[in-house]
Amino acid sequence: MITASIDFGTTNSVVGINNNGKIEMIPLGNNSLETKTVLFYSFEDKNFYVGDKAREELERETLGRYLVALKSFLGSAENIETTLGTTTYLLNDLISIILRRFKRVLEEHTGQSIENVVLGRPVRFNDDDDLLDQQAEDRLKAAALQAGFKEVAFQYEPIAAALSYEQNISKEELILVADIGGGTTDYTVIRVGGEDALGIDRKEDILATHGTYVGGNSFDSEIIKNFVVQHLGKGSLYKNMGKEMEIGPALYSDFSEWHKFQKMYDIKVLNSIEKFIFMAYDKEKIGRLLELIKEGLYFSFSEKIIDAKVDLSFNSATKIEMNMFDSPFEESLEREAFDAVIEHHTQKIKTTLDEIMSMANIGHEQIDRVFLTGGSTLVPAVKNIYKTIFSEDKLVHTDVFSSVGYGLAIYAGEVWKK
Repeated sequence: MITASIDFGTTNSVVGINNNGKIEMIPLGNNSLETKTVLFYSFEDKNFYVGDKAREELERETLGRYLVALKSFLGSAENIETTLGTTTYLLNDLISIILRRFKRVLEEHTGQSIENVVLGRPVRFNDDDDLLDQQAEDRLKAAALQAGFKEVAFQYEPIAAALSYEQNISKEELILVADIGGGTTDYTVIRVGGEDALGIDRKEDILATHGTYVGGNSFDSEIIKNFVVQHLGKGSLYKNMGKEMEIGPALYSDFSEWHKFQKMYDIKVLNSIEKFIFMAYDKEKIGRLLELIKEGLYFSFSEKIIDAKVDLSFNSATKIEMNMFDSPFEESLEREAFDAVIEHHTQKIKTTLDEIMSMANIGHEQIDRVFLTGGSTLVPAVKNIYKTIFSEDKLVHTDVFSSVGYGLAIYAGEVWKK
């Protein structure tokens, strides 16, 4: 029996299959296992494009709507509605389009219908509300069923990462899994490599699970808020009824978070921007904001922000070059300044780590290995948390994209074992 796994990530996604115990990861990207978890609706041919195909349409400058970080909405109270063409789509509908595409990739690869799937989920979709946390899982399950899957199971993403790590060890270890992706930070303290390593019931091996809603997208947001929005009009002076005032942060509250950007298309927001352009002394800056929204520049804009963050993982300074605008601009960014503006997020990651160690009732010295996965563990300010607390020889940094998906595929074989 072939079962499937989908690591449906905030930023990237991967898929795999378990064919009677044989695990295989199936490429979703054009040249990679992972693909961006993005959706593009073309105003030209009225079709949806997913992942790398969406990026291709954007690079062709096809007119349409770019939707990102949909997973981030799952834990919120609101159920977003987006009207594309003549149809209004709810969050479940949009996610199901992505999952249906992934299902088709799996079925084209295997040559048969795939009906059973394990989906990864963060330890917490919502930090503060258990009902919203459960609602998020229910929404994701509904989207998977809508995509055509018949049976859907879930596993915590850090536990899946632990199952992946377990394949490469020969003795029992007590490990801390830190899975930090685009949307969340998730921890598990678990014993791996023991006699029951292949069993599905690992409850006694799991000492604690914990998480918080902080991830790489949080860092992107800080870059936008602290180093970019001033080039798009924030703080610029305008004159209204004889009084000079500054364009305040309220206009940019949804702009700086990837999943909330859709709200910038609201006619009230567009009208507000146009009024500011009329009243502003520096019309060029606030004009860029309108250009970004109306000319479909958000994909290019987001790529520049993410590239700058990644560059700072390997260099002490970078330059954000926004050359897609009619009036281009650039901003220099040093790692030290970046670390400073994300400090409250990295502190939350550290606090959550302290909390899970307390929940597991163990000391840091009792951990044999720290298994780091997820792209945001590459950020130096994040990785330094674990270097400081644990000896560096305990840190294991594996494939940041595929380890969770691989572990989910292992789990899928156990869930529907016959």
